[in-house]
Amino acid sequence: MEKVLAAIEMLRDAWKEKTEEADGMYQKTITGIFLAICTGTDIKRRRVYKSAAAAYFILAAAGHTVSCVHAAVSEDSASLPGILVGILCGLVPGAFCFLVSWGSRQALGYGDSLLISICGLSLGFLPCVWIILTAFFCSGLWAAILFLFRKAGRKQEFPFVPFLLLGYVLQIMGSG
Repeated sequence: MEKVLAAIEMLRDAWKEKTEEADGMYQKTITGIFLAICTGTDIKRRRVYKSAAAAYFILAAAGHTVSCVHAAVSEDSASLPGILVGILCGLVPGAFCFLVSWGSRQALGYGDSLLISICGLSLGFLPCVWIILTAFFCSGLWAAILFLFRKAGRKQEFPFVPFLLLGYVLQIMGSG
């Protein structure tokens, strides 16, 4: 009987691990699709639809709320503090970017900051920081190229979301 219980426990742990992997892949896929859609609107219309981004942010937050409630009522309630810390840490890069947006009078737009918050909430702190650093590096490189070839001046604005998408794709490819 003990062997049967041990086998059931092992299957339950394997199922839980696979479910968590699937949830993570689902979050990554939906976030990527959303960033791709926002890239199209940012290139074509030079704007991020904040209402759609806010709706996705609320859905991602609701998904995390369900995870927290599940952890609180299940036998795995010890993981609840870790989940909450992960969520809050994931929001830090977006909060920092909102401060940059406010301080720079939207040189980095509020919509871009909201998308960064979504990446942090969906993917976590370190992947989000990696995406932001990659996006800033690539957009700076693009600005330098435009400036060197005299296609744009120092104050020229260009869409930032495509660089977030590029950072996202490179992060996903690098994380395996």
